[in-house]
Amino acid sequence: MKIDEATFAIFDFETTGLYPYSGDMICEVACVMWQPSKRGIRKFHSLVNPGRPISYGAHSVNGINDDMVKDSPIIEDILPGFLKFIEGSVLVAYNAGFDLGFLEAALGEEKNILKDYYVVDALTLARRLFHGIGRYNLGNVSMSLGIDPEGEHRALADVMMTWRVFKKELDILKSEGVDTIADIAYIPSGRKRKPAALKVKDYKVKLIEEAIREEKRLSIVYRSVWNDSVTKRIITPKEIRFGYDRSYVIAHCHLKNEERNFRVDGIVDISSVP
Repeated sequence: MKIDEATFAIFDFETTGLYPYSGDMICEVACVMWQPSKRGIRKFHSLVNPGRPISYGAHSVNGINDDMVKDSPIIEDILPGFLKFIEGSVLVAYNAGFDLGFLEAALGEEKNILKDYYVVDALTLARRLFHGIGRYNLGNVSMSLGIDPEGEHRALADVMMTWRVFKKELDILKSEGVDTIADIAYIPSGRKRKPAALKVKDYKVKLIEEAIREEKRLSIVYRSVWNDSVTKRIITPKEIRFGYDRSYVIAHCHLKNEERNFRVDGIVDISSVP
């Protein structure tokens, strides 16, 4: 499929937390439908009652609280309209693995319909195409490109920023001779497709799997996806859970003395504890 012939669904979810595999839910949905060959866009937007409290960490980022969503429809009532809206499109998101993980969790047994879609991660393209801008969060990338980041971390505002960033990415790609969707996207295929982050079983994964088998503790240096802070922790891993391009370690965190989820790509150093 040629880029100029495609219809793109640029979408974003705000959520109650970071971990769909541990019960976090979508609390806001937004999507913009755009065709490069035509003028104008179509929008889809709704707050969502997640059926659970919105975490302090999520609220501090997106500003959504429980009162704002208590009278909103639940995700099961929104999904049919959302799926009809994006039908036949190429999916685009900024840090697509995060949003796809939540969409997959919301779809449940119907998640295999996602394998029919091409997916483009605008964050991956930004890292490849926009050099020397420091941090690659959506707001910073937008500002570096002269795009107003007003309203950042609300779903519709983030979708509009991603759309504008993505248009600039496509301009660069087409100027370099890239003209097909297959050159910039991938096709999810559920559990048959290994997460991109784990195509090669690196030393981190081997140590985690060994610690799970032998019930051992690990020392990790972990970078938070919320605020980029770095902490050193002792964990006892229990399980690895896989998403499209993000994988999580479920572990007892001895620093917090509770079960926590850690993104594998957020672990910057890891070692066994004697």
